[in-house]
Amino acid sequence: MSKNNVTGNNTSIDVKPVILAGGRSKRFRGDKLFYPVDGKPLIKYTIEAVEKTFNRKPVIIASPKNAEKIAMIDQGLEIHIDKQLGGPITGVLKALEIHDKVMVFGGDMPCIRSDLVREILSRALLGYSVIVPGWRNGFVEPLHAYYSRQAEPYLKRLYLQGIRSLSQAVRLIPGTLIVLIDDYPLYMKLSLYNINTLKDLECLKDGVAKQLRDPCLNCLAWIEKIYGL
Repeated sequence: MSKNNVTGNNTSIDVKPVILAGGRSKRFRGDKLFYPVDGKPLIKYTIEAVEKTFNRKPVIIASPKNAEKIAMIDQGLEIHIDKQLGGPITGVLKALEIHDKVMVFGGDMPCIRSDLVREILSRALLGYSVIVPGWRNGFVEPLHAYYSRQAEPYLKRLYLQGIRSLSQAVRLIPGTLIVLIDDYPLYMKLSLYNINTLKDLECLKDGVAKQLRDPCLNCLAWIEKIYGL
């Protein structure tokens, strides 16, 4: 990917990479994003994976507390505070205030791969409001997805109506494309791996931290178990 844009169909489109770094994880029982793995906080792996994919630093949308911590990890980041702290929906809305086309990732996704990102963004020129990976069983992956400013008024309206699930919201937005990835290679699906528990960190320790060439078996077993592949 070039420095300032993503290219597809011989036409360039400027997409800003964004990482959401909101509140604490209940299942993790602590500050998940700042949990040290081989001496480096978890979110740093995600930042590095996104930077490698886009060849540019990501924008961070964070809570006030997390913003201060992230600024200490990497002083070169553009950080914006989500004052509403209404979950991923308000994080995406904040991102769309900054730029009209964004690719949003969760801060706990250290295994992001450029091949799946390119697959999603190859459709961004077709005018969709949201492009989100999904599965035949109905699951979608809204924190590994593309959002355009067309989605903004619908997200605001859905949030005011009491919807807090971003997965639910994207299905209700006109112009949403769900890209079914069930038949994609397992190594591409690894991009969706996120950390929810201490046990999930086995993937990071066995794979990313050691710079293994291929996805670790724990990651592939996780994908098969969760999605029934």
